[in-house]
Amino acid sequence: MAGFDDWRHLLIALVFSLPRILTAFALLPMFTRQVLPGMTRNGVAVSLSLLILPLTLVEAPSTPPGWLEGLALVGKEVFIGLMIGFGVAIPFWIADSAGFFIDNQRGTTMASSIDPMTGSQTSPLGVLFKQVLAVLFFVGGGILVFLGALYESYRLWPVFSFYPRLEPTAIPWLLSLLDHFMALTVLLAAPVIIAMFLSEFALGLISRFTPQMNVFSLAMPIKSAVGMLILVIYMTLLFGFLQDELLGLGAHFRLLDALFR
Repeated sequence: MAGFDDWRHLLIALVFSLPRILTAFALLPMFTRQVLPGMTRNGVAVSLSLLILPLTLVEAPSTPPGWLEGLALVGKEVFIGLMIGFGVAIPFWIADSAGFFIDNQRGTTMASSIDPMTGSQTSPLGVLFKQVLAVLFFVGGGILVFLGALYESYRLWPVFSFYPRLEPTAIPWLLSLLDHFMALTVLLAAPVIIAMFLSEFALGLISRFTPQMNVFSLAMPIKSAVGMLILVIYMTLLFGFLQDELLGLGAHFRLLDALFR
C-alpha cells in the first residue's frame, strides 16, 4: 500500500508539472505537431519534466486535489507556460513577418506556401528566415537559455501554489512586447524594402522618359534581384541581430520574475 501511495504521489507531481512545459513548447515552431508528432513531443516533455520532479515532489500533495483546485492549478500552469513561450517565440515571429513583408513588397505573395514548421500559410522568405533562426536557436545556445528559464520558473513559481500574482505593470509590459515585435519587423525588413523602393522609383523615371518600354513586366524581376542582392549582403547582420534577441531572453525572464511574483 505504501508503494502505491508513493507512485500516486509521483504521478500527481508529474501530471501537474507537464502543462507548463507543453504550453511553452506549443508556441515554438520547432515543437509543433507538424515537426514533432504528438507522442514524440509528449515524450520530450515528460523527459524534461523528470529533471524538475524532485523539486515538485517536495510540495506535491499525497492525494489528488479536487477538480476545481486541479483546474485552477492547470490554468495557472498554462498561463506561466504562455508567458515563457511568448517571450521565446517573438524572435521567430519577427523573422517570419520580416520575410513576409519583403516578399509582399517584391510581389511574390502568389508563391505563398505552407510552412512545414507550423502548417500555416507563409511566404518563401518567411519560411527561410524561420528555419535558419531555428538552427541558430539550437546551435547558438538559445535552447539552453529557454530551458534554463523554464526550469528556473519552477523554483520561482512553484506548481502547487496559486502564485504568481499579476502586478499592474504587467499589462503595459505585455503590450510593449507587441510594440517591440512590430517595430523590429519593420526595422529588419527596412534595408531590403528601401532598396526595392528605390529600384521601383528608378523604373518609374525610366517609364516617364521612355513610355514605349513595358516597365511593368520588368518591375518584379528587377525588384526581386535588387532585394536578393541586398539580402545577401545584409543576411549576416540580420541573423546576428536575431540571435542576439534569442540570447537576450534571459533579461526578459528576469523581468517576468519581477512582474509576476
